[in-house]
Amino acid sequence: MNILAVAGGTGLAGSAVVREALARGFSVRSLSRRLPQPSTALDGVDYAVADAATGEGLAAALDGAEILIDALEDRRLRAQKLFPEAGRRLLAAAHGSGVRRAVMLSIAQCDELDFGYYRSKVAKEKLYDAAPMPSAVVRAAQFHPLLAQIFAAGHPLRIVPSVRRARLAPIDVRDVARALLDAAVEEGDGHALRTVSGPETRPVRDFAEEWKDIVGSRARIVGLPAPGGVGRYLSQGRNLAPESAFGTITFAQWLKESKSASPDLP
Repeated sequence: MNILAVAGGTGLAGSAVVREALARGFSVRSLSRRLPQPSTALDGVDYAVADAATGEGLAAALDGAEILIDALEDRRLRAQKLFPEAGRRLLAAAHGSGVRRAVMLSIAQCDELDFGYYRSKVAKEKLYDAAPMPSAVVRAAQFHPLLAQIFAAGHPLRIVPSVRRARLAPIDVRDVARALLDAAVEEGDGHALRTVSGPETRPVRDFAEEWKDIVGSRARIVGLPAPGGVGRYLSQGRNLAPESAFGTITFAQWLKESKSASPDLP
């Protein structure tokens, strides 16, 4: 049975990839800096401690793996600066261990915005494009929980923050996991790039109205301008990737099944 290694396998996207890989019959190894709590560990998964930022434990954790899916994520400023180098270490260890295909999770339209977090993704994408083994980069639109976090952020002020003149096509992390696994099993000797978005492209305010209705909030939606380059990026629709719809789970569907949709919000 093929061993599929998931770097960042205990994170939001990584854990969804682990579940999808198990469902497809892979032998799964999850790589993370710390082992998960026993209550959150999944049966049948080989959990290994490894740190791409330092290289510690990578060779041992990747030993025997045939496919690598890189779902590493860290939004801290220092981590962003080290992100490309961590990718370099991970790819070098994968090559040394005989991994035959590597897949990276990135952000939709990340090359359209001169923003630190996005720049770190683009820099890492270039490493995968030059990897010594066949590789793929899957760029994904914003995840549903991000929208919910934004809308809930105004809870203390009894408002629901929205973004003026902005449209989004959010995607469920389970759909992203499917796309990553699809890329992992593709045949070919080159380096592929694919963008996946959710099933709906709508104004942010529409999603805010939906969030209010489903969670039972009585707060007022307030449209806020996005500053500078981010504002232009959003208002010009450069965050959207035409014809990239892939997801099947809508924001409303996710909210209705999510425990984070609290009726206690204002």
